[in-house]
Amino acid sequence: MKLTLHFPFLSLALLMAWSSPLPAQTMDDTETPPPAGSTVITSDELHSDQNTHISIFTGKVVTVGTNFRMTCQEMTVYFANDNKVTKIVATGDVVITQPDRVTHCGHAEYYHDSDTFVLTDQPVILDHKNQIIGTKITIERTSQKMTVDGGRSKVIISNESMGSTETPPSSPPSTETK
Repeated sequence: MKLTLHFPFLSLALLMAWSSPLPAQTMDDTETPPPAGSTVITSDELHSDQNTHISIFTGKVVTVGTNFRMTCQEMTVYFANDNKVTKIVATGDVVITQPDRVTHCGHAEYYHDSDTFVLTDQPVILDHKNQIIGTKITIERTSQKMTVDGGRSKVIISNESMGSTETPPSSPPSTETK
């Protein structure tokens, strides 16, 4: 109570800062990787609610962690009561870049307890020179399993992955003899 009476402008400023969007740290998107075991998130705005345990990052969201980088337009992070992340939802031009793999989709959900990604809204995974396309792609990271369901799936396997370095002919070879 004393703090409010003696420093009314400070209390008002703290209240306004807590309830309004926070500007993102000004940072170039070519930032260095974070220290091992940590993740850095930058965005145009951040809205965080300690009562509901939800933080919403909006506008040019860039998330950089150990061996990955994700960009999207909006990311919602759900926390448990102990402030540990339980679920992450990324939407709008989601691009997840890892060594030798790039994933594009419109909507990605990550579930911490099961270490599972669910990709929807036109997901495409480019793994080395191979492609995986489907309606819904579920990746169970711990067991290294992937399921493509909810519609037709398409897998494009490069010649290199098949053990061939030759490019197949564009038309069937002629059977004519001369």
